[in-house]
Amino acid sequence: MNQERKQAYLNLLHQLLTCPKGKEMKIINSNLELVDAELLQVMAQSADYLTAKGQQNAANFLRRIRSKLLKGLAISETLTSPKVSSEEYHKFLIEILLATNNSKGDREAVYQLLVANLDKLDHNFINILQTWATAELSAEEPEIATEIANTIWEFSTLISDFPLGNQANNREIAIAGYQTMLKVFTNQSNQEIWAAIQNNLGNAYCDRIRGNRANNLEKAIDAYQIALEVYTKSDFPEDWASTQNNLGIAYCERIRGDRADNLEIAIEAFQLALEVRTKPDFPIDWAITHYNLGNAYCERIRGDRADNIEEAIEVYQLALEVRTKPDFPIDWASTHNNLGIAYSDRIRGDKANNLEKAIAQYQLALEVYTKRDFPEEWARTLYNLGNAFSNRIVGETKENLENAIACYENASAIFTREDFPEDWDNLQRLIAKLLIQLRN
Repeated sequence: MNQERKQAYLNLLHQLLTCPKGKEMKIINSNLELVDAELLQVMAQSADYLTAKGQQNAANFLRRIRSKLLKGLAISETLTSPKVSSEEYHKFLIEILLATNNSKGDREAVYQLLVANLDKLDHNFINILQTWATAELSAEEPEIATEIANTIWEFSTLISDFPLGNQANNREIAIAGYQTMLKVFTNQSNQEIWAAIQNNLGNAYCDRIRGNRANNLEKAIDAYQIALEVYTKSDFPEDWASTQNNLGIAYCERIRGDRADNLEIAIEAFQLALEVRTKPDFPIDWAITHYNLGNAYCERIRGDRADNIEEAIEVYQLALEVRTKPDFPIDWASTHNNLGIAYSDRIRGDKANNLEKAIAQYQLALEVYTKRDFPEEWARTLYNLGNAFSNRIVGETKENLENAIACYENASAIFTREDFPEDWDNLQRLIAKLLIQLRN
């Protein structure tokens, strides 16, 4: 698949995703020269990418169109993924490692090669990478082996962030690369690099799509804790703080263990990170950790609930000192949405005022969270806004209930019964409840 044709496929998918409802097949019929097995392959990869980005509706839409094309063309699933020989995988591996080594930090040069070889980013590539690397690293002189391992490390980081292709495969490749590096860099031979690999491995397990989620988070926590054996506050303050922040996120999401204990550990880790991540020295990291700390306080089980919500509001507001709309629009919107949740749940202060503040926060978030650009976040924020309107004290009851229903109905356009059954069911129940209130 050459780059020009690849771009033509992507342009076609963009047309399909943005066209008016019911016009899909007209667009397909106008581009029949592009309808082939490779298009179906690109559609599958793009759908996986959209799923990983949380855009499930768009992903499902592409899969439905792809299914229709499969039936119409009588193309089997096996034909959409042409068989690649071991020699081709090996050649691609060498090419991508050379490109990584020569890129001098320019990830786009590597990404162009990845885009042209999306069909090779699979479990077979992982096997080739591990087999080749194990043989090369054991046969080469230490200096050469170290250079190879460093290149694999850089490639693993690049593939972990690569936005195209199958995201589950990309994460598996990154994990395999980091694990391969640990055969060269040990705690004894190079502590600093060994700790950095452990931290990156922890990030990869936190983001992992395959495997058991509970197991993946345990592996991430183990990797972060191993990294902290080297990353001490005195010797590596920035790395120590970054790993503490990552550890806090993992404990917030942890499935095993006592939930209350996990959140206490998370809060402690975020607070430790803030000993280094100060606003004057590391403003962006300072804001990130405050945002994470706010999330942890919102969910905290121990302590006084009213105090926890006040803490959450305070740290979200601190984060917004850095997370401004012009500089960090997505982070700004996320923080405003979460601040709205905190005000909705607030125990202290006047309930009516708190709900007005919550509504204002959600409406700010919706300035960035549009239906087109962030459909799921848009729907989730509308869901929250609908809840606030349904409980609103200020204003006319009828108008508030109508606003709430409108929010829920708009959210239902994304939270469909097919894609989000639980959310859809909750929305229909809430709409029915409010309609009854309006009639009475």
